[in-house]
Amino acid sequence: MMKKILLTAMLAAVLVLPMEGVALANTPETSSPEVTAPVSDTVQVQEGTDYVPGDVPAQTDALEAMTPAIHGAILAMLHYDLAQFDFSNTQLGWETLYNMLSLYGQMDERSEYVGEDLVMPVETVMDFSTALFPSFDALGTIPQELADRMTYRSEIDSYRLVCGNDSLAQIQLDSSQREGSGLVLTGSLVYEVEDTSLVRFQAVLQPRDNMFGYTITSLELV
Repeated sequence: MMKKILLTAMLAAVLVLPMEGVALANTPETSSPEVTAPVSDTVQVQEGTDYVPGDVPAQTDALEAMTPAIHGAILAMLHYDLAQFDFSNTQLGWETLYNMLSLYGQMDERSEYVGEDLVMPVETVMDFSTALFPSFDALGTIPQELADRMTYRSEIDSYRLVCGNDSLAQIQLDSSQREGSGLVLTGSLVYEVEDTSLVRFQAVLQPRDNMFGYTITSLELV
């Protein structure tokens, strides 16, 4: 019962408050995500460092790269009371994408704040979507349920978001293992105030030639 109360309280605070005090502040050290999209078989991520899709030196690096997608998807699944992520559900897809951008979009150097709102070009939103979806166009238009939090501005070809704050919870890795060409991660969404696991997850990642180096092919709450 206590875990249910904590989860309800946390979700009530998520994505409805301004970004004041959020742990992922937009500092000079946080420009674009550090695991950058490989645009060919081998590219330069940082000067003097080669990166190959899926070729991470430690499994925790994969989790770090994919935390925005895993975190955003879990919050969306909890919102819709789902145990398995449904990639065909476009409303779930947009909710996940909004969560990702709201919580982590400010780390991308192409985004900027206008007042308390975050504005980012379409290409940035498309780059974030590749962590979960093979086709951004397949998501269609923003659902009405998100209209008060996320809008498309055609005059600047950008999206504007009312951002939230989920600094009370973080994704924590418990185990990882190779499975064919992919990677299976298990972990928890942890409520930091009480150091309590709110929900456990299992995610299957496949290496991809995108900004994150991976895409999620399966995600379930266990």
